Amino acid sequence: MPQVKNSSMVTKEIPVTIVTGFLGSGKTTLVNRILTERHGQRIAVILNEIGEVNLDSEFVLQADEDLKVMNNGCLCCTVRDDLSRICLELVERGLPFDAMLIETTGLADPSPVAQTFILDERINQHYYLDGVVTIVDAKHIEKNLTEAKETQEQIGFADRIVLNKSDLLTNEEKTFLKARISAMNSQAKIYESIHCDVPICELFGIDAFDLNSRLEITPALGKAFHEHSHDDDVESVYLEVSAPLNLPRFQRFMALAVEELGGQLLRYKGVVNIAGADNRFLFQGVHAMMGGNMDRPWKQDETRKTQMVFIGRYIPKDVLREGLEMCYETGGSEAHL
Repeated sequence: MPQVKNSSMVTKEIPVTIVTGFLGSGKTTLVNRILTERHGQRIAVILNEIGEVNLDSEFVLQADEDLKVMNNGCLCCTVRDDLSRICLELVERGLPFDAMLIETTGLADPSPVAQTFILDERINQHYYLDGVVTIVDAKHIEKNLTEAKETQEQIGFADRIVLNKSDLLTNEEKTFLKARISAMNSQAKIYESIHCDVPICELFGIDAFDLNSRLEITPALGKAFHEHSHDDDVESVYLEVSAPLNLPRFQRFMALAVEELGGQLLRYKGVVNIAGADNRFLFQGVHAMMGGNMDRPWKQDETRKTQMVFIGRYIPKDVLREGLEMCYETGGSEAHL
């Protein structure tokens, strides 16, 4: 894990690791691994997701680390000023933490995020960029490279690349994929993984970010902030209902939604209020691959409700809401799309 660097008797530089990767690649899985490892260090965690409501924090284990959630924007554009503000607030509050971990939205270009820790003199008095870790969804990388320029940006800017879900590829496919990734970024080390099971010491505390080599790849990094635009077709749709849902109906509804909208869906996740269940039900999926499981019990002071986020292209929000309402335990009927 990162070691604290002392620049003077009063100011310590805090290592920052940026974890990026396209939607559903496994970023949150890696964050949870870090939070549960016995490394003896306190880590400030910043999560970022597109949309007014952030469900990623529901999937991140609540440990002793200082967790900040940044909603309704992308770190590389609209909420970049908020990133600087949060970083300075953490220092001003005097909280004792040894490292910072930033998990970007799946649609973020990591280079402008890195600029925050290079060009902002207020920030680089306290922080330094230790490395950029990109998680790659081995199963869907070919599709993502074709459809989303952000995937190429994330791979091209990485110091470490984690080829996650590698068990879903043959040896020949992995060899081909590694060669293709290396052609895009010859400087980054590539690790195969299942559930992001790469040794933490290979990804953090590596002092791998080399500004000079990055400037060769991205000259604009050392200049004023450059414009960044996302795929305008990609959108985030949030749904929320308070009525308890019938689990079999909900499962059929989701199966039908994925079947009908599979080509449009990039990522989807949610916390579900199942009728008669003492525990929350969590589900998430990437393209046509979906899974779910019972989570922790609902807290006594917690409002039981279903919250769902769908990220993709041309998502029919009204149709999805209608189908979700058909999953109500009382008065519901079979869902149709």
